[in-house]
Amino acid sequence: MFPELSNKTIPWKINQLKAENLIYQTGRGVYTFDFKPEFNPEVSLKSKRVYNKTKSFISSELVVWDTEMLDLIIERENEKRTTFLSIQKDELNDLFDQMQSLSKPVYLEPNHEIIQRYILPQNDVILLYPLISETPLQLNGDYIVPTLEGVLVNAWLLSENYLKPLGYTIEEIFKNAFEKYNVNKNKLLRYAARRDQRKEIEQLIQKINNE
Repeated sequence: MFPELSNKTIPWKINQLKAENLIYQTGRGVYTFDFKPEFNPEVSLKSKRVYNKTKSFISSELVVWDTEMLDLIIERENEKRTTFLSIQKDELNDLFDQMQSLSKPVYLEPNHEIIQRYILPQNDVILLYPLISETPLQLNGDYIVPTLEGVLVNAWLLSENYLKPLGYTIEEIFKNAFEKYNVNKNKLLRYAARRDQRKEIEQLIQKINNE
């Protein structure tokens, strides 16, 4: 594209093109001419309320996301909603105990049986999980949320046991996310590797690209 550039001036030229919005970065050393917005949805009012009430119980970092973010990706509303909260593992049990005073049902790392028997029949629940180190996070106003890459990997982990029975299809979630938003594939796969799911998610992305 610019054959006259030396190796030393290429990074400068790339930064210039990025600043002028002529190219867009999708990963380390990976760029595209096609603009796609960043995924940074407003935290839903219900999740904000849950977050604010829960935050009063703890002093450490609290991360929130919900199924309404998935609804935004696939452009389809689901009558059932779930708020996911994550904190350090050693604080989970204490937080779970304190959250029993809330009006909404709260479940701590539910297994398949608990999900099938108690959670799926309900329309609005809160699920607690440990915060995994190296989870890609971002600040959304006053709230800490996973980046799109974090949401996608979390959705993958929940897909078969929880999201699929609710009517979500993991292939649709990933396909729409890649079509609509700027997904940092390197960041996605790093977090997938942290969750021991890199190979499986790489295969899913390849399947989507081949369709």
